[in-house]
Amino acid sequence: MLRDASLDVAVHLKDRLRDMRDFLRTQRRGLLAERPPQRPPFQMEALLGHAVGVVDDTLTLAESVSRAVLPGRQDGEPAVWPLTAYFTPDPIRGERAFRRHMYRTAKALAATVEDGAAPPIRETTFAAAHAALRRRHGHTLVTLASAAPEARPRVAAVLLAALLQEMCAQALDHDDFGSTALSGARRDAGEAPVPAVAGRRAACIRCFAPGLLASGLALSNDLPAADLFEIAGLAVAARSERMAAALRADRSIADLAGLFESLLMHLP
Repeated sequence: MLRDASLDVAVHLKDRLRDMRDFLRTQRRGLLAERPPQRPPFQMEALLGHAVGVVDDTLTLAESVSRAVLPGRQDGEPAVWPLTAYFTPDPIRGERAFRRHMYRTAKALAATVEDGAAPPIRETTFAAAHAALRRRHGHTLVTLASAAPEARPRVAAVLLAALLQEMCAQALDHDDFGSTALSGARRDAGEAPVPAVAGRRAACIRCFAPGLLASGLALSNDLPAADLFEIAGLAVAARSERMAAALRADRSIADLAGLFESLLMHLP
């Protein structure tokens, strides 16, 4: 229990450090934008720059170490496991891999979303989704592990739908993404408005669904991870609006599962 608690604290700490880095960078950009050319920086600007440098250096060092010691991270390529491998009898190993793989994928996809529309990408989002699936759909996970090949797409689709719904709910609940009003500081800094609810759902789909779909495809494909992610990304991009509509339906998991099942059955 103590080990689980320490891992949970570590994940939250990494997210808070990243939030601090992003906040400091935003404030620094705002101050630099308001400063007339050729004027030396205020003491506060220098302090903010130093703080950003410290946090950046810490996170860069941590990420460099993780790339050096974690399997599959040295070459910078995306990593994906079959869905069943994330929910093995060893919950710590499976949760750690799921959280890291999905975070890296979502972070890369968020960088391609227009300014102001990407959801907050935090490791705690994926940790919570993993725990929720184990708790609420444990029987379906058991069924997937023993399902015949022809039945796997249907069972896997339900699990992918439940994971996607949980991830999107976590992201939409964050204050820095769920509010439609801009703060005075953000407006003054010239940042893009927070997108409407429908746009936020679609952005969540584009960031979270490809990694999940790639994991589902890996159940029956031996293609390299990069190919699986490319296939999944194109498929989700073409269906993001339909998936966003399914996300807000009364039977959201059932509707999302239908879309996932179709993709799992027809994609290579």
